[in-house]
Amino acid sequence: MSLGHRLLIVVLAATSCAAAGTRPSADRDAIREATRPDAPGHQASSRAFAHYLRARRAEIDGDFRLAAEELQQALVHDPRSPQLRLALAEVLARMAQLPRAEEEARRALEADAKGPSAAEAHLLLGKLAALQRQRDRAVAELRAAIAVQLANAQGKTGDDAALDPDPWRLLGEIQLEAGEEEAAARTFEELAARVPGEGGGFREMGRYFLERKDLDRAERYLRKAVEKDPGDVEAWRKLAQMEEGRRRPDAARTDYEALLRHDPDDGDALLALGRISLRAGDLDAARAWFGQLFRVARDEGGARLGVAFAWLDARRSADALQVAEDGLAATPTDGRLRYAKGLALQDQKRWAGAAEAFAAVLPEEGELYASARASLAYSLSQAGRHDDAARALEPALAQRPRDVRLVTMKAYVLERAGRPADAVALLEKAVKEREGEPGGGGSAELAEALASSLQKAGRVADAIAALKKALAARPDDGDLGYALAIAYEKAGDHEAAVAAMQRVLARDPEHADALNFIGYSWAERGVRLDEAEKLVEQALQLRPDSGYFTDSLGWVYFQKGDFVRAVTTLEKADALSGPEPTILEHLGDAYRQAQRPADAASAYRRALKSFDAGSEPERPTQRAGIEKKLRELPGGERRPAKR
Repeated sequence: MSLGHRLLIVVLAATSCAAAGTRPSADRDAIREATRPDAPGHQASSRAFAHYLRARRAEIDGDFRLAAEELQQALVHDPRSPQLRLALAEVLARMAQLPRAEEEARRALEADAKGPSAAEAHLLLGKLAALQRQRDRAVAELRAAIAVQLANAQGKTGDDAALDPDPWRLLGEIQLEAGEEEAAARTFEELAARVPGEGGGFREMGRYFLERKDLDRAERYLRKAVEKDPGDVEAWRKLAQMEEGRRRPDAARTDYEALLRHDPDDGDALLALGRISLRAGDLDAARAWFGQLFRVARDEGGARLGVAFAWLDARRSADALQVAEDGLAATPTDGRLRYAKGLALQDQKRWAGAAEAFAAVLPEEGELYASARASLAYSLSQAGRHDDAARALEPALAQRPRDVRLVTMKAYVLERAGRPADAVALLEKAVKEREGEPGGGGSAELAEALASSLQKAGRVADAIAALKKALAARPDDGDLGYALAIAYEKAGDHEAAVAAMQRVLARDPEHADALNFIGYSWAERGVRLDEAEKLVEQALQLRPDSGYFTDSLGWVYFQKGDFVRAVTTLEKADALSGPEPTILEHLGDAYRQAQRPADAASAYRRALKSFDAGSEPERPTQRAGIEKKLRELPGGERRPAKR
């Protein structure tokens, strides 16, 4: 969010409790000013007070025009009240009448040049100047607000000496947006010194650098924020999320635990700690954190959905299924838990049960319904019920005819039903409908799906042409560039594929899939193996839980002749990914080279079984090749495994 947007929110929030549907608290200074005993004519001040209260009521109702009129009437009866003028200025700012708002703020300043109202007037003038991008004037007004506050607080104690931190906060943000990092840090340091426990400015600096992906600076200032205010839950949260994203689980765990010391019922932190424990292989700790989450969650269904996803990410679908079923025992109509149950059963390739769970998600679930229908169609198609799969999509497509997930799933179902030409026609039409739309309207995803369908239909050259056309419109789209490289690979043009993927990396050096693709491509051909190893290791640093990337590393070791490391790494890949035929084939090959024929046979048989469960071969001859390898083992199969 830009400073301009935040400033607008700050200015408009000055009297914006109405927008949140809450009653703004009475402004004690304004009331005191409106009803002061030395006002000329006590009856006039009473009228001013009545108009002031009606103005506040109008704000609650969102009628700022009426609020402004009531405040103007209040000023008729009490024209010397600076607080009433400030209230009017804030309402005018909410109405985007900035020149009039500034005029009223200056009149308030004239009425009280050195008192508490003067500090408020300078602050509002600073906000208005910043909104109009008049930086120097904004800085001058904010410094004036600070100076007035400090002068008024001199020699006072308690509430009388209390300082409003807003001028420092806004001044620091303006300095930060101008690239004056050290000046902003000094401003926030001064604020923390004058208002003990005030670390919010440093939290904002951390957020600023997080948005710019400068993680070292972000961490520095977020740590300073929690040093100044150990109870700053949001600063702890940002720190923990950043550390988790940097693959520093111990630091993330420490930060989440610090957050929980100040808010023991924070569901996001409890879920994250369970997720971190899962990644570390500590299942007991994960279950303990998840159990605590269920005990404190206000929305148990939502909490269970998050936990189910965590178990699924850890490739433990049985635990995900248990979490969903336990929740459904208490709330059997919760569509979120039905969806989670379907995903768990789908992960186990229990297509009929998954379809039943997805079918139970109702249209009133909105966005979830569309996702459930796409998953329902997938499960039915995997079970060979292609006509039922197509029918399952119809009600969702009627509601959301342009939903990319539903359109691409319909194309997939048509392909599975042996109608590749219809799939291509559907996707070509969808792509054409979105040509020239602002933002693309999902055209990139559709172009990828179209290229995939064209490839399956044997039209590889057309797939490449479709992707090139899409890239011409969106040249910086990394996913399209990746898809083009895959199309080149399918066409047998390995050099073009690697070159296309290197262009992706030139734009995004941390594109993990591109790193893995190049490394695996070289490993497949047995070339540049040291470079391939480095690229795949880079990909794994970005996504250490990827079974596919781990398989690539194991295959590099295999090609280097290091069969012991290959076996260990490919076993890990198998554990991470579940039954994937290519990973199992690689594992079987490694076992065979390591002189473990019985284990090789087991891996090959599992690969063949995964085809029977619906896995698609990486290449047309893959199944026959695995069957041949199985027969060639000592005491191997004499005939192909049953299809």
